[in-house]
Amino acid sequence: MSSEKQEVYEHNGLPVDLEHKGSDASSSLNGDTQADYADEKLRVLGQVNPHYDHDLTWTPAEEKEVVRIFDLKILSWIGVMFFFLQLDRGNMSNALTDNIMVDLGVDLNTMTLGTTVFILFFCFFEIPSNLVLRRAGAHRWIPFLMVLWGLATAAQLWMHNKATFLICRAFVGMFEAGYIPGIAIYLTTYYKRQEMALRMSIFWSTLAIANSCAGVLAYFILQLRGTAGLAGWKWLFLIEGVATTFVGALSFFILPEGPTATRGYLRFAGYLTERQELIAITRLIRDDPSKADPSKKIVPKADIWRAVKSPRIWPNLLIGFFGLLPSTPIGGFAPLILKMLGFNGLKANLMTIPGFLLGLAVMSLVSYSSDKFNERAFHGAAATFYYACCVAGLALLPIGTDKVNLYICLIFAMGGSTCWHPVNAAWIAGNTAPVGKRTIALAMYIISVNLTAIAGANVFRNNDAPRFIKGMWVLFGSLLITISLFIFQRYHLLYINRKRALATKNWTTEDWKRYDETTTDIGDDRLDFVFQV
Repeated sequence: MSSEKQEVYEHNGLPVDLEHKGSDASSSLNGDTQADYADEKLRVLGQVNPHYDHDLTWTPAEEKEVVRIFDLKILSWIGVMFFFLQLDRGNMSNALTDNIMVDLGVDLNTMTLGTTVFILFFCFFEIPSNLVLRRAGAHRWIPFLMVLWGLATAAQLWMHNKATFLICRAFVGMFEAGYIPGIAIYLTTYYKRQEMALRMSIFWSTLAIANSCAGVLAYFILQLRGTAGLAGWKWLFLIEGVATTFVGALSFFILPEGPTATRGYLRFAGYLTERQELIAITRLIRDDPSKADPSKKIVPKADIWRAVKSPRIWPNLLIGFFGLLPSTPIGGFAPLILKMLGFNGLKANLMTIPGFLLGLAVMSLVSYSSDKFNERAFHGAAATFYYACCVAGLALLPIGTDKVNLYICLIFAMGGSTCWHPVNAAWIAGNTAPVGKRTIALAMYIISVNLTAIAGANVFRNNDAPRFIKGMWVLFGSLLITISLFIFQRYHLLYINRKRALATKNWTTEDWKRYDETTTDIGDDRLDFVFQV
């Protein structure tokens, strides 16, 4: 019986919100009769999960308490893990303010090549890493990856020339692959679709916190130059790499497998009562029945192909590519830009902190508003417009402008660099089913936003320093494309929703039953899947 129900689940991804009968998600099932049929269908699908109780009711306060526990126990530790990921990803920009290029005998173009190597290995191993994660479980695979990239980061202290530099960057990129989309998939096992943008914002907010702290840490660690015969940048990689390895090892005992497996190890008596576990699972399945199957599976090849060829995913991937193109040159090279403008190298790291903190505030505001109003496209377009104005300001300031004015404009530009990023990631996660296809789609998204870093790392060239005016106009153009893509995707998905609603407008219960029995449509390809816009 169990395997039969799993087959039904795999071929009926029906994300309708039956807890709220008047919602848009249920509007494609016409009238009370169709809603009753969908309710019964959800009962069958939910039975795949032993913790699903179709007749369970709860108060808003009870659900709020469950979400609060997830925020405090799960999301907070994930934030700690991401904090160290970003330290390891961003410490190379801090090392640039030390004498790393002189010590390695390389120039800025070689450092750019190192960024390219890192990204290529990161992208190449992104999907394979997520395929393993789906089988092994995020609670095991993600801590394992963290230990490996922590060791690879610490090993960079042995870099001594161009070859060892490129090899180390390759290993760090390879081991960091899979972490971000893996975490996004992991969070969908705790949060509903309309809760994801804010949680992804909180997750990515640790990026801003890490970047802010990175400048402070780098300021003090780099002053260890000469201690024990090591350069300051070597101390930076060693200390942050060892710390990451420790946190990764600790995560094996802190991250639970899911909402119903929180007891044991450093979680002690667990996070939820038995009733809270039922609420946690039931609310998720009512929001998205594709989350009903609790088993670990190999992602079917068909799901990989469905994700790759889906015309509904690619606009979001292009949004990530063009929208984050400015992040690498503006954020990654900010300390170096400030140093070129005449600020002290060590203080240049500290001076980037206000930009990262502003980015945290803007990103949190955009994501909170997006979840509150259950709207994605206009929020993303508006946030990108703010970013584009700041980049244009950097390009339009006249030659000879006081460096303090340039610094202020740079800070405002850094504040908009990733402010819509969580909204787009949540948009993809909420609009993609079943789970296997969602896993690949999020991996593709992270690949797209990392591939853009290759292009972004080559926008600022030596002959355009230190203002990089030509480069700024290139970045401005990419942001205009991003705004257009946000608007296009909104009306693209609205068109599909209306087309499906029109096609099923006069369907009876028997028509829906016949559709379920004969269709080969799965997940978001089904006629009863309603896309978020």
